[in-house]
Amino acid sequence: MSQHNDQQPEPQRTPLKESGFEPYEVNRPIPILVLAVTVALIAWGVYTLWADSGPSTEAAAEAEAPIAGIDTAPTIADNASSLVSAGATIFAANCATCHQANGSGISEAVPPLVDSRYVTGAADTPVQILLHGIKGPIEVAGNQYDGRMPRFGETLTDSEIAAVVSYIRQQWGNSAAFVEPAFVAEQRARFVADRGPWNGGAELEQVTGVPARLARATDTEASQ
Repeated sequence: MSQHNDQQPEPQRTPLKESGFEPYEVNRPIPILVLAVTVALIAWGVYTLWADSGPSTEAAAEAEAPIAGIDTAPTIADNASSLVSAGATIFAANCATCHQANGSGISEAVPPLVDSRYVTGAADTPVQILLHGIKGPIEVAGNQYDGRMPRFGETLTDSEIAAVVSYIRQQWGNSAAFVEPAFVAEQRARFVADRGPWNGGAELEQVTGVPARLARATDTEASQ
């Protein structure tokens, strides 16, 4: 037979056969590892939302706990160190930004607490200033100030005010008596809580007796 006869003819493709082709996708299941990671992420998200829905028992207890060492009206002999320690923390959080960590204040803006008669004089003076705040002119260390200090009577307890007042009366060379929470409670009861800030040194003089101005140029703050 000839070579031509050995070759088989190629099958003919008809339009009918080609038109009958239908594409399809193979069913490929999601890998188990991906499913496990997805479930783990969902579980973690649910737990996080639940945990953040409110403070934990430990955090709530810490937030409600009184300051260590001054939860009740202490005696000076037993709790002086606790008052100063607690007062340092309160001062750093509420007062140091304006009065500075060393009590020097800000020139022409915030009066110093060092050698100030409003700090080391009658104890009711710094207590009343913290309770109600102060605005208007005030003279400290021979310099005039006319700013405004906010009140802390609504945000600090009697124990906290006693602590911070005791702290500033014992720091930076100041040497004045400590203040007990019971004394702060008495001062708080003297005036209504929303009476407004003290009108400078003049009104404080009427209430506490601390002079608005030094009698003589040679007088020092500590002598008042």
